[in-house]
Amino acid sequence: MNIKIATINEIPQIEILYAELFLEMSKLQPNYIAPAKQDVEFLKNTILEEKSDIIVAEIDNSIAGFLLIQELATPPYSCIVQHSYAYVMDVIVGGQYQSKGIGSLLLQEAKEWAAERKLDYLELSVLAENNGAFTLYKRLGYKETSRTMRLEINN
Repeated sequence: MNIKIATINEIPQIEILYAELFLEMSKLQPNYIAPAKQDVEFLKNTILEEKSDIIVAEIDNSIAGFLLIQELATPPYSCIVQHSYAYVMDVIVGGQYQSKGIGSLLLQEAKEWAAERKLDYLELSVLAENNGAFTLYKRLGYKETSRTMRLEINN
């Protein structure tokens, strides 16, 4: 297995995994997430931008999984301590490659990506229903720092 930064040439394989990610997310929250294709321009910009990358796990020239990461900064509010941090936007390991440690390896690479940039911390969000991902993140040392709550108005 090879963990590396994605190139434009790998976008078609990344698109396939994004379709799988969006389908799985839509099963967890069907009222809010729909199966979809990821925007190719978004992927190109993520790869080309200086403050973002797609980290891929490659097995036999196939992308087994990936992680999209961005460098961000806390908002300039007077009560918020200013930080530069890495935000993991998306993580997916293809179905046939799950439970083989690939997600952990991608997250370790994300930690190294953030450390090389001297960022303060790594942050991510996880759907409340995604127990497997939540368990993985906790096992790797991530701590819950906030919760998003929603009140349905029109059902």
